[in-house]
Amino acid sequence: MTSVEYKSARRERIREILIDIAAGVVSNLLVAALATMARLLF
Repeated sequence: MTSVEYKSARRERIREILIDIAAGVVSNLLVAALATMARLLF
């Protein structure tokens, strides 16, 4: 395994982690927004 392959694999893993974090933050914001709307409507 060359260092270039290792670096690209590591970069892909970091990108996956960042995407997972971003998806979690967005889903939490959506849940909070829906809960707030439900509280206001009901």
